[in-house]
Amino acid sequence: MIKDTLQKQKAIRYCVSVGLVPCPEVVVRYAEDVAETVSDISDIDVLRIKPAGEFPAKLVLFDCKTQAKISAINRALWLAGLQKLVGADEAFVILNKASPEGHRLAANSIGVRLFSEKLFDTFGSTASIDYRAGASDLEDIRAWEELLSIREKSKGLAPLLLYLLNEAPLEKVSTEGFRTLLSKLKQTAGEFDVSKPTHRCLYSLAVTQALIFLAGMTREFHNVFDPAMDKAAFSSSLRYYAWGGKEGYALREKLHKALQANKQHEEAVAFDLPGWERFVELMRTFMDAPLLVGAAALPLKDIGFRELCDIRELAERRIAAEFGANARSRQFTLLVNKYIASLSRMLQDSGAHLSSVLSGTTRS
Repeated sequence: MIKDTLQKQKAIRYCVSVGLVPCPEVVVRYAEDVAETVSDISDIDVLRIKPAGEFPAKLVLFDCKTQAKISAINRALWLAGLQKLVGADEAFVILNKASPEGHRLAANSIGVRLFSEKLFDTFGSTASIDYRAGASDLEDIRAWEELLSIREKSKGLAPLLLYLLNEAPLEKVSTEGFRTLLSKLKQTAGEFDVSKPTHRCLYSLAVTQALIFLAGMTREFHNVFDPAMDKAAFSSSLRYYAWGGKEGYALREKLHKALQANKQHEEAVAFDLPGWERFVELMRTFMDAPLLVGAAALPLKDIGFRELCDIRELAERRIAAEFGANARSRQFTLLVNKYIASLSRMLQDSGAHLSSVLSGTTRS
């Protein structure tokens, strides 16, 4: 059961109104934990992500509290520590009542902004004329709760769901995150049932996260891209980049060959990301507009949540406008969906459904 729903709706609405991707209820863990069972440290009520483009990806935290168990400034001090732990750029606290001016100024000096619900509404309205409209299905808390029901109703998909909700939004290294996402998708591909709305939503979220990771990868790789490169040079550079450098690739390739020899494979299987040739073509296409790869992440996530919500005309118009803002958004999204669906024949139905939605032939 998701708590403090009204404040979280406000935070999500604000994120959407300024074009950022919201992620509620993100569980924080320490990646280098040495225990057999990794411990939960805390949770982020709402995390917003600005995919990489002209600038690196940006993270902002929202802490939503209806009960004043601790003072506003102590809440800000705690959130500042969490902000540093996860590497976020900014943080907001939304409280029932306004805090003293001195508390707000002190919190702002450490990168945390304190708001009452009323003041946050005023702030949201001045930040974007779309804040009051509520033009997104992502603020429907019931839809988020329905998505979370996958943990009990479709346990085979739980590893992918938990990765997308908790680990992926906080991943600092795009290449590592992308490789993990591909692995999770291949492991759970057989569990997808395109007839179930929650499964269709989850697939859309996976493609959304792929876009976010690929936006970061494209921005970084474009620094070494030379339009004069032939395909072989481009492929070689991309291969080493995707695996953290030439040494990182060589080490993993050596291990891969050892495993192949141990299994007594007659024909050597090349070590690359799944669907390597298609991935090379995908990344080469991105080089033509490297700052626009993540532009469709927000409307695509909204499309996923349309599966779980009633029709909302304002949301429909906003999604159409965002996809129509530049010619690359729909093109890049279709290409990424095609690549993800090619990972397994068991993902093809989900990919075909999303492709038809993106092409405007059916409503999700």
